Amino acid sequence: MAAAGLISLVAIGSSAWMASVLVVLALLVALVSGPADVCARRPARPVLLAVAAIASALLPLFGYWLAGRSHPNAIGGLLPWNDAAGYYGCALAVLDGEGLDAFCQRRPAYSLYLAGLLRAAGSELQLALLLQAFLNAAAIFVAAYAALQRWGAAAGLVVIAVLAPFAAVTSVATLTENLGFVLGAAGLVFVLAGAERRSNGLLVTGVFMFSVALNARAGAFLVLPLLILWPFLVANMPRGRRWRLAGMLVLAAVAGFVPGPVLVALLGGPVDQIHSNFSYTLYGLAAGGDRWTVTLTRLPDATSDEIYAAAFALIRSQPHLLLFGLLQGFLEYLQRLLIYIPWGGARVILAMFWLWGIAFVLQWRSRDGDRILALIIVGVALSSPVLSIDGDTRVYAATVTIDGLLAARGFAGLVAGIATATQRDRSIVWAGAVLGIVGLPQIFVAHDPRVWGGTVVLGGLVALLARWIRADRAVDPPAHVTAALPAAAITAGAIIVAFALPFGTPVPRAPKAHDVKVACRAGEAVIARLGRDSPVITIGSPAGPRKHWPVMTSRDRFRTELDRRTHLYDELAALPAETSVVFLYDRKPLPKPATRISFLTGPAHLVPTDGGVYQLCVSGDVASGLTDARRILSVDRIKDAPAVP
Repeated sequence: MAAAGLISLVAIGSSAWMASVLVVLALLVALVSGPADVCARRPARPVLLAVAAIASALLPLFGYWLAGRSHPNAIGGLLPWNDAAGYYGCALAVLDGEGLDAFCQRRPAYSLYLAGLLRAAGSELQLALLLQAFLNAAAIFVAAYAALQRWGAAAGLVVIAVLAPFAAVTSVATLTENLGFVLGAAGLVFVLAGAERRSNGLLVTGVFMFSVALNARAGAFLVLPLLILWPFLVANMPRGRRWRLAGMLVLAAVAGFVPGPVLVALLGGPVDQIHSNFSYTLYGLAAGGDRWTVTLTRLPDATSDEIYAAAFALIRSQPHLLLFGLLQGFLEYLQRLLIYIPWGGARVILAMFWLWGIAFVLQWRSRDGDRILALIIVGVALSSPVLSIDGDTRVYAATVTIDGLLAARGFAGLVAGIATATQRDRSIVWAGAVLGIVGLPQIFVAHDPRVWGGTVVLGGLVALLARWIRADRAVDPPAHVTAALPAAAITAGAIIVAFALPFGTPVPRAPKAHDVKVACRAGEAVIARLGRDSPVITIGSPAGPRKHWPVMTSRDRFRTELDRRTHLYDELAALPAETSVVFLYDRKPLPKPATRISFLTGPAHLVPTDGGVYQLCVSGDVASGLTDARRILSVDRIKDAPAVP
């Protein structure tokens, strides 16, 4: 029992301490091995990174379940909420052959990806989330392994320290960021290896993967045209090859936009829905930097085309508002740099490594690989004015891997400088200056995003100055270039999950429905597989038991761990003890336009979680908000119900 309690405490707190532990471990490995670490081909090093990547992705997920902690898109760490609810419902509809809802037609790839995970998990959401976390861990490992091959195991641990906090807040929710993160990590490793080897095939594959990732989770699209410029920025490449390669990269970037419309067409939707929600963002920018919700107030019930027309009219009549909106977006980007890493010393140290890495790659006479990293981070920065107002750091899911590799690059360069006798003092002084600029103000004005953004910018200027005057001249960490085999493996895995598993049945797909067996004395009958595709969380008494599979937590713990950013926070916090909350996916026969998903609440003793098929009698009409959640009146097991794959 004591061991189980300790494991529970470790998992619950892992989101807060994981980055710090990884930074300390990286420093210890660097201290023991030094810059020669990159030259050592020890089999244990990839194993160390694999274990660290898996632990860093899975421990926070179990922490959500053990604590009953809520994410703004996952109540109790399990029930899909807000956008996550829409994608989860669409994934189940795909498995049932019902096509995609209009909400999911904007980014269709993730619905298929989640459908594949659910099929592999037997339609059990909690297991599907675990598989999703494993794939995110694999993406982290792919990036860390790339750093290992170039700069050593310690640099690989730095990559994990940067990326693990990002994955920790995406793995728990059924959101598009998860697919964008996996494909983006693979794409980055492909383009980096392609640049270093000057391999047309790897570069084209990487740009295509980046394009697909950005269509799976819209983000820093300006990265794509900048990557196309790479052939014109490298030395010793024949003119004809430059143009041929640039043309191939253009085709690869365009090809990445094709899967989305094809998927929507195959699943029975209009292709013009792809990225249609961008019209709301554009109107908010044109209005001077307002959130996308201003569109709902000023243009209620407007179509996407009407919103675009209104936005362009506003830009023509008052262009200064657009400029103000873009400036505000860029300032918000600066304030949010690396804030997905929990506040503390680890974020400050990793920010210093990150800035040092940017200074390395922005040198004009940098290596081919460094130059392509520079193009990617510049593309992210140029895209930020459009992205930052309406999105937090999640919008950079497809390109966030660049943060990890830049931090690893800076860490490796700093270690190499300190290890060189003639450069040691200058490297320590300049790195200490950057660390002090970023870290010291946080002691006095902690958690102020304006101070954080300002100090990061100032620290970056100092790091650039250090490189400009060649404070650590003649010092550059070795870079061993290898093929991108791990990136190819995770790409193949994502393709299988998204495009093979959802359709992996030899018989025609149809909704697996069950007829109502018992007439309800009151209310309406619904059919649910409780604990499977209709997941349940239980809010128990203050002194009641806690479980993580299925999720059961005490009322006090549920309230304490409820994120205040969660929609309907007050209503959720007011839920009484001994209450079960159900995400309903109704499996009774329904006409195709009908909505199958909604939320139910009921007495905990009445709601089973064994995955069986049950008929529930519920009160009220279908509604999406918790305040209108229907109340469970009775539950009856449907015996001998056929299994639903």
